[in-house]
Formats: sequence, C-alpha cells, structure tokens
Amino acid sequence: MKKITIENRAIKCAILCCIAVLFVNLSFSKQVFAGEVDILVQKLVEKGVLTPGEAQQIVTETKEEAKLQMAKGDSPSLPKWVQNTKLKGDFRLRYQWQKRDTGTTAKATDRDRMRIRYRLGLETKPNDQFTIDAGIATGSGDPRSTNVTIENAFGHPSIRLDYAYAKYSPYSWATLCGGMFKNPIWMADDLLWDSDINPGGVAAQLNQQAYPSVELFANTGFFVLDEASGYNADPVMWTVQPGFSWDVTNTINFKGSFNYYGFNGLKGKELDHRSSPETNTMASDPRGGYLYKYDSYGATAELGFKEPFGTEGIFAQIPYMGAFGDYIHNPDPSDNRDGWLIGGKIGSKKVSNKKDWQVKYMYRKLERDAWLDIFPDSDFYGGATDVKGFEVLFEYGLFDNVIFTVDYYHSQRLSGDPRKENLFQTDVTFKF
Repeated sequence: MKKITIENRAIKCAILCCIAVLFVNLSFSKQVFAGEVDILVQKLVEKGVLTPGEAQQIVTETKEEAKLQMAKGDSPSLPKWVQNTKLKGDFRLRYQWQKRDTGTTAKATDRDRMRIRYRLGLETKPNDQFTIDAGIATGSGDPRSTNVTIENAFGHPSIRLDYAYAKYSPYSWATLCGGMFKNPIWMADDLLWDSDINPGGVAAQLNQQAYPSVELFANTGFFVLDEASGYNADPVMWTVQPGFSWDVTNTINFKGSFNYYGFNGLKGKELDHRSSPETNTMASDPRGGYLYKYDSYGATAELGFKEPFGTEGIFAQIPYMGAFGDYIHNPDPSDNRDGWLIGGKIGSKKVSNKKDWQVKYMYRKLERDAWLDIFPDSDFYGGATDVKGFEVLFEYGLFDNVIFTVDYYHSQRLSGDPRKENLFQTDVTFKF
C-alpha cells in the first residue's frame, strides 16, 4: 500500500507539472481556450486520480503561475518582445471660446468650437537596451496642434504619424534616441515650446547622482528644421541643457538648468508653420527670410515644496506648492530680443488620480525676435512672439486617469495696435 501511495503521489506531481505547463501555453494560444484545463482536471477527478480539493488547488496554483509569468514577460508561447509591447494613449473632449480684437476700428468677433484629440502610442522592447516607440494622433500637418474641430457636416478628420523613434539605453544614466521623439528639453512651462511639438533628429539625455541630495543632468539634441535641394545649407538647430536637481531638505527641491540653442542655415530663409507674418522680423528684400540669427541662451528653474503647510490644520490637504520660471535672450538684434515667464502652482504636483487637483498661474512676455515664432504654445495668441499676458489653469481628477480642466488665456500684442485676445477652454481627458 505504501508503494502505491508513493506512486500515486509521484503521478499527481507529474500531472501537476504537466497541467501547469499546459495551462501557461493555453493561456497564450489562439487555437484553444484556457478553460480546457478545467475540463482536463475535472476528468481526472471523475477517474479518481485527483480529489476535488486537489483539483481546485492545481487550477488555482497554475492560474497564479500563468499570471506571474505574464507579468515577468516569460510566456513560453510568445516572443519576449511581444510580451514587452504595450499600448498607451488618451482622448480629449474640448469646448473652446475665443475672442480676438481685429483692430482699433473693427469689432471683435467670437468663435465657439467643439474639438477632440485622440492619441495612441505603441512601445516595444526588442531587448533590454533598445526601445521602439511610435504614435499616431488626430490633427493636420501643424506640429503644434493635434486638435480636430468638429465641422464640415461631420467630415472625417485626419490621422497622422505623431512620433516614431528608437531609444538606446546602454547604461542606467544614459539614453540616446533618433527619429521623431518627445522633446528631450526640460521645460518649466510652454513659453518656448508647444507641448505637441515632437522634434526630429537625434538626442541624448544623461543623468548622474552626484551626491545623495544632488542629481546632475544634461539634455542635448540635434534637430533638422527643413530640407530642400535649393538650400546651400539646410536649416538645423542644436541645443545643450546642463542642469541639476537638489533636494534642499526632505520637503524642498530646487531644479534648474542653463539652456543654449544654436541654429545653422536659418538666416535669410523662412520656415513653415509661422504663426503670422507680423511676428519675427523678416528681410525686406524680395527674397524674404529671417533677418536675424536666433542663437539664444537662457535658463529654466522650479522651486517646489512638499506639504508646505504641514500635515495638520485647514491647509493640510495641500500636498504641493511650487514657483517656476523661464528666460530666453537672443543677442543678435539690438532690441525686442528677450522673453520670460514666471508662474506658481498649488495642489497636487501632478493630476492623474481621483480627487487630485492643481491651480496654476503664469505671466509671460515674449518679444518679437527673442525666439522663433514656429515653436511657442499655439493657444497663447496663436503661438506668436511679440506678445504678453497671463494664463490661469485648473485641473481636477474626476476619476483615476480622467481629468477635468479649465484653462483661460488673456494675451495681447506688444507693438503696433495692441490687439487683445481672450481664450477659454474646458476639457475632459481620458488617459489609458
């Protein structure tokens, strides 16, 4: 009897191993269903090989093992790069009201729009050092907007390739990428760069912990602005941004950087997607083109406070408060060559979960030739330079990954007829 018991145990152990392997394979197979494992175990119970309790234990343990292997990317049936592939994206529904003065004599007109935005990205890792990332989005060819206005009797909007790049991470502190990618430059806000712009070229990001409380970083990129056979030199730009992040105390952090932007082959040429003919100074000769160089330098900084009012009292529900700013200077022109932004925010550092909230205020001034007018935030006076004004933003997490936003811009021209613009947006964004 003892021999039979030992043999039965051995058989049961072998059956357990076989079922575990079978279940994991079935879990990833398109030809069969994982529920067939339950049928197999039930047949073994009917023939007296397994007791009902043992059968339930086997099914539970094999399911847990399959889940663990899926989480680790260790499926025996799918290539590892497929298991390391993930989808991400968002959908935004927007109402927008806009009113801009058209001149000293003309009456300002209102414009109401319903707009949508949809973005879908796919990221995969062929191995531990490389990542391939690509995304599509609504919108036209405008690099500063993925919005689509609902119009033209339910006409279908366009979908475009938003970004596509390869990223190489040879070390934990170094990342290299090439293609069209997310902007590698750290920005306190959008004085200089619209958040929808994805530069094309090559870039590198370096991070190193210098001390327990200090992290050094350097972001650099070489971007292609245009290509044409008629150019002696195609317009390109490069940027270098060394900086640091310093944990002054357990609750206070300061992050700052120096920024340099250089251009080649730009002067005397004109780029696409300029905000208007009234911003950057253009040459008066028939050939047109930019009159100045735009080799610029500046700085970016943010000072943040965790739990600024402590953990008790009426203001204890405020988890974060920060102040930030940007500055840019173009030394080539003799005037109209500076830009700056200052702002503050209070609430959650980032709004992503239910009941997270944040209020932000920013004031900016961007003179005519401080910066190229193809880059700034398109919602602030159409993305023009030669403007000033403020923005107030409120965000609230209705649910996890469902964000409600109210955004108000008040802007005006700096020179000539000081025309003003008011822009109001309310959004609901779903992230996944």
